[in-house]
Amino acid sequence: MQGRVDITRTFDGAELNTEYVFGLFSDPSLVGFVGIPVAYEIRQFAASENIVSASTIVTYNDTTFGIQFPVTIDTFMTWDTTTKQITQYDATFKWFGFLLDTLITEAALWINATSHDQAIEFLAKTYATSLCDRHANYCHDKNQQYTDSTSCHDFVTKQIRFGQAFELGGNTLLCRMVHVGMIKFRPDVHCSHIGPSGGGMCVDNLSYMDVVTRKYFTNSPFIPQIQE
Repeated sequence: MQGRVDITRTFDGAELNTEYVFGLFSDPSLVGFVGIPVAYEIRQFAASENIVSASTIVTYNDTTFGIQFPVTIDTFMTWDTTTKQITQYDATFKWFGFLLDTLITEAALWINATSHDQAIEFLAKTYATSLCDRHANYCHDKNQQYTDSTSCHDFVTKQIRFGQAFELGGNTLLCRMVHVGMIKFRPDVHCSHIGPSGGGMCVDNLSYMDVVTRKYFTNSPFIPQIQE
């Protein structure tokens, strides 16, 4: 199983993909920048043999700020024709930069902020509290990434950047917020993703050229398996 999401990174293996596809959007109590899906509408769809392409508007409920918003997700998928399981997917969160700016604007209105920077600072502190609380609850012993809550808050709010819309796979707070919901499922795997090292997920090791030109999928291009 191979998965790639344009605003984050690649995800290898059935277990990792299952965790993120289902676990990332399943916890209403998790403070985050997306929320949980409550509705969807398929706007475009095409299929041929084992290839499926779709453009879907998913409505998310941001339980942190009590707002709902639509997100367009474009996907290409291939299926195993025998097991009927997904073998790879390539997903794009369309207009995500516009979405992030909209959420920051909503946060500014929510706290009566007088500037964009003030809204970012508020979001960073809110996300940091959620991340550091989850770290304290689930990342123990060899999985512990920060000595205490203070050092955790200091690192994610002062020593790394908040992140832009394309940096959910970089050394940013936004990237760590993608992974924070996963640590309760497999702390051995996911605690490092929210720590200072980034655990190979939240690191600045890919340039624009690397992302665009990387040949990731083993079953590529996405061409139907025509049956004789």
